[in-house]
Amino acid sequence: MTDRAAYGDGGDRLLMFLFEDVRYALPIAWVVEVAEKDRVTGVPSLALPIGGVMNWHGEALPLVATELLLGRRSDEAGATPFGAATTVGYAQEQVLVVADRPGSLARLGMPVDRVIGLVAGQGYEARKGEGLVVERRPVDGRIVHILDPAVLVARGAHVIESATNETVTESEGTTWHGY
Repeated sequence: MTDRAAYGDGGDRLLMFLFEDVRYALPIAWVVEVAEKDRVTGVPSLALPIGGVMNWHGEALPLVATELLLGRRSDEAGATPFGAATTVGYAQEQVLVVADRPGSLARLGMPVDRVIGLVAGQGYEARKGEGLVVERRPVDGRIVHILDPAVLVARGAHVIESATNETVTESEGTTWHGY
């Protein structure tokens, strides 16, 4: 079953990006902006899966560890969304500002190594219940993993909620088990 209406007015274009030498793509309608990493600020009191915020037009936008968004276990994710022990010297160059749905406001920031460009999404259709990667296709001789943006945003919301609950628990003086 497909849900094309939920993917907005971005036509069939997909924004392709690189993370840890793997190519991924998202429907462009879900990407509000591609921001540079210089707008990122670490927040020590936030749990590590978030690890920072960025000033997005006057609003604090949480940055979620890309590893967690892509489905890795929390112990495999870096100490910051940038996969490094500290925010100094992180490898990711850009942040994808992703919306809840096409045409809505930003929901989260997703650090990526770099944006590669737009690719035709012809034939792309999200399939409900099939997980984060809904398709794999060759583009310029490399496999691109096409992501379901609704699943990505849902994972991000879960990480944000879990991390902020842990921060509250820690600040109340109760035992904190980490993420």
